[in-house]
Amino acid sequence: MTLYGQWYGLNKMESRKYHCAHCDATVGPDVGYFCEIDMVYLGKIHICPNCNRPTYFELEDEWKQIPSPRFGNGIEHLPKEIEKDYIEVRDCMSHQLYTAGVLLARKLLMTIAVDSGAEEGENFVLYVDYLENEGIIPKSGKDWVDAIRKAGNIATHKIPSINQELAEEIVTFLEFLLRIKYEMPGRMAKN
Repeated sequence: MTLYGQWYGLNKMESRKYHCAHCDATVGPDVGYFCEIDMVYLGKIHICPNCNRPTYFELEDEWKQIPSPRFGNGIEHLPKEIEKDYIEVRDCMSHQLYTAGVLLARKLLMTIAVDSGAEEGENFVLYVDYLENEGIIPKSGKDWVDAIRKAGNIATHKIPSINQELAEEIVTFLEFLLRIKYEMPGRMAKN
């Protein structure tokens, strides 16, 4: 889509509250750049006051944010590799790459198991059993991990893609698991 109109430099404009995809902060800047034609805004660029990076908003039927905010929430106290993979899962979700997000969620469960003491190079079922036997997965969470396994199998071996609803449920459970395993113990250790 071509955006016709005139861009104007940094100006004061109506503030826009949004979740910055770059730094995960909720912000509401009131300065930015805008493109208009005949006094109608077609596009806006807001600069995040937290990280100083730009976010573009384009008017279609409604204002569309590019880049989209990450799905889910950030989690503190994650080991570097697990944090990297979790951010990648969230980014896949924000860009509607649900099959890729579910495959990465499955990989992340394996990484959590290995980080918790499981042997590397095992099959997925052994990792799930390990997480359950070590009490890392709550008793009621085994079904969710099994759902990740099944969705990962579908994503890997079947033609239909994973739908948004299933992917969001899986990533929401993953977020819950990461909070139990890493964030809460990290917070307790700080205090």
